[in-house]
Amino acid sequence: MSEFIIGILSHTPVWVWVLFIFLISRGIKARKPAIVTLEKLAIIPAIFLVWDIYDLVIYRQLTLATVTLWIAGIVAGAALGFMLIKSAAITRAAAPRSISRQADYSALPFMMLAFLVKYVLGVMSAISPQTLQQPAMSAFAIVSGGVFAGVFIGKFIRYTSVFLARVPA
Repeated sequence: MSEFIIGILSHTPVWVWVLFIFLISRGIKARKPAIVTLEKLAIIPAIFLVWDIYDLVIYRQLTLATVTLWIAGIVAGAALGFMLIKSAAITRAAAPRSISRQADYSALPFMMLAFLVKYVLGVMSAISPQTLQQPAMSAFAIVSGGVFAGVFIGKFIRYTSVFLARVPA
């Protein structure tokens, strides 16, 4: 069993480990109140969105059903992400295109859960590609990817909406 796990870990591309370390560092930083630019806040949603679109294009057939499942996941995740960020805890900062935000204790767990699910699905795809082609597993991969990307999109929308609503006169 340990040889199997060592085989999986040793065949994991370097970029996956780099991304893993980056997500951990961003998740830890999010646990402290900070003044952050909108551009920096857009990085995590962009990573998960691009990663998910890549997975859809490479591993799935883009049918109406696939796209509908993915959009449903995005919308559900965005609603959750939007609700996780309390607008009262956000203010527009003096720095250009920046907000002052409270600590976000949900960022690290969501990033790690999303990474873990995507990692496990990636390993399954490499070891047994036919497993992820089964309808239930395929639907799970599509919806879960959409939900995770959506959570970070929803948080970004919340931050951006507060920023735009509090434009000085």
